[in-house]
Amino acid sequence: METKAKNKIYLLLIYAIFPIIASIVYWFAEPDSSLGDYEITHRIGSVFGVFAFVWFCFNVIIMTKIKVIETNFGLDWLLKFHTWMAALALILGSLHYPLVRYGLEFEITQMRTGNFGWASLVIVMILAIIFMSNSLAKYNAIGKLRTSTYNIRFKYGVNKILHNVTIVGLSLIFYHTIISLTSVSSLYMLGLYSFFFGIAFIVWFYHKLIRRFLSTSDPYMYRKSSWDDINKDEISNKDRKWALKLLRKTPSLYPCLQCGTCTSECPVSKVTMGSYNPRRNVLAALSGYKDLLLNRDDLAIWGCTDCHTCDEVCPHDIELTSLFGSLKNQSVALGKGPDYIGEQARVIFDIAKAIPSQPAIERRREELGLPAVSEPDISEVQTLLTNLGFKDKFN
Repeated sequence: METKAKNKIYLLLIYAIFPIIASIVYWFAEPDSSLGDYEITHRIGSVFGVFAFVWFCFNVIIMTKIKVIETNFGLDWLLKFHTWMAALALILGSLHYPLVRYGLEFEITQMRTGNFGWASLVIVMILAIIFMSNSLAKYNAIGKLRTSTYNIRFKYGVNKILHNVTIVGLSLIFYHTIISLTSVSSLYMLGLYSFFFGIAFIVWFYHKLIRRFLSTSDPYMYRKSSWDDINKDEISNKDRKWALKLLRKTPSLYPCLQCGTCTSECPVSKVTMGSYNPRRNVLAALSGYKDLLLNRDDLAIWGCTDCHTCDEVCPHDIELTSLFGSLKNQSVALGKGPDYIGEQARVIFDIAKAIPSQPAIERRREELGLPAVSEPDISEVQTLLTNLGFKDKFN
C-alpha cells in the first residue's frame, strides 16, 4: 500500500479512535441520575456532543496547515476532508442539543455558551462555503457577492475573520463542556476536554503568531518565496476596476489560497525555473496590477500553453486557464502581445493550421497507425477569422 494511502488511513483512525475513547470515559464518568426514560436519550445526545467537540478541535488543527499534515496529504484532499468533517460535527452538535435537553432544564450559562458556540460555527460554515470554496461559484448571486466584498477591500479580511471566529466558537463550546455536570463531577472528562482544546489552541496560536516570524528565514512556511514578490517590479498603481472586471468574469478566482499548487505542477514553470509563475499571475490579477501582466512580451502571461494542468490540480477548482486566456486577449487588443503570436496567427490565417504539414509528420503518423490528417478548408477558416475582425487586430 502506498505511503499516502496509509497516512490517510492513520488520519481516519485518529479521527475515529479519540472521540470513541472520550465517549467511553464519558459513559462511565456520567454521574448516576434519576432521569428514568430520559437517561438513554441524554447519554446518546452527550456522546454526539463529545464527537462534535473532538472533531471541531481536530479541524482547527488541520486548517492551521502544520508541516506534518502538509507533507503527507494533498491540499485538495484535505480541503474536502476538512469540509465534510466540519459538516458532520455540526450535524452531531445540532442533534446533541435537543437530545440532552429532552425532559431536562440546564443552567442558563451552559445553555448560552453552547448555543452561541454552535451558532458561530454554523455561520463560519456558511461563510466558508460562500467565500472560501467554489462549490457555489456558478451562481450569479455568489459572484456578485464576491465582487462587492472585493470592492470594499474585504477579501483576505474575510478569511482571517472566519479563522478567528472558529476559535472563538470553539472556546465557547469548551467553556460549555467544562461547566457541565459531567466535567464538574469527573476530573477525567475535565482533563479530556482540556487536552483536546489545549492542543487545538496551541496549534492555532502557533499558526497565527509564531509562524509569521519564521517566514523570513523559511519563506515557504508562509507560502511565499522571493520570485512570488510582485512589489519589486516597476509597475503602475493598482487598477481595481480592471481587477473587478476579471473577478466578475471569473468569480472562481476569489477563494485563491495562494497555495502554489498551480505553479508547482505547471510544466512551463518547471522548465523555466519559476520565470513563468501562475500563482504570481493570479495574485497580480487580484491585486489589480494590470501593467505588470499586460504590458510585457515575455513569459509573464504568454508562458501558458493552455494545457489545463493548473485547472486539474487546483484544490479550489479555480478556472485559471480561462483567466490566462482572458489576459492574453487583452494584451493582444492593446497591441502588447509578443511578435511570434501575431506571426503564428497569420500562419493559421494563410494555411488554416498552426503547424504546416510535413512529410516527416505524415511518415510518423503512418508508422504509428494513425490516419492521415485531412486538409482543412482554408477559405472557410479565412472567412471565419475575417468575420471575427482578425485583420483589424493583427494589421
